[in-house]
Amino acid sequence: MTSKNGVGVTEIGHHSESRTLVNGYNSRGSYSRNIKYNITMEQIVAIINQSKNCEQFIKYECFGSVLMAHGWWVSRQGSKMNYWGGAAVDSGKCSCGMTNSCAGGKICNCENNDAVWREDSGYLTDKNTLPVTELRFGDAGYDNVRYFNELGYHTLGKLRCWE
Repeated sequence: MTSKNGVGVTEIGHHSESRTLVNGYNSRGSYSRNIKYNITMEQIVAIINQSKNCEQFIKYECFGSVLMAHGWWVSRQGSKMNYWGGAAVDSGKCSCGMTNSCAGGKICNCENNDAVWREDSGYLTDKNTLPVTELRFGDAGYDNVRYFNELGYHTLGKLRCWE
């Protein structure tokens, strides 16, 4: 347990908190990472139900790799989610897409599909779908048209609940 503005925060860790390379997975969602938490899903749901707020940080770093068309996260109900951290539920966007501040005017920074390192990150806060149970990515491998290797890195934080 940690503190957020003097309020106790319960943190639930998992085995995939470190920055992890996505490479060699070109097909949509072909990279798959199941998230294993340190307590059971029943215990997690009980904590979520007792909490006023919950959040989980999610980040994707891309180099020529497209995020939203080729990647997604999976809710605790097993649903493919179509938005990224910091964006509205079911918006189909990343946080920068909500403020029209993404590189190239796209819905996410990682939609430019160029050879520039970019990042989309933010907090997922919908208690009805948290925690993230799986990460899926694609468009991360050798590009035979542009002749460079497309790469990605994902980072998923602890689930944090309070009040």
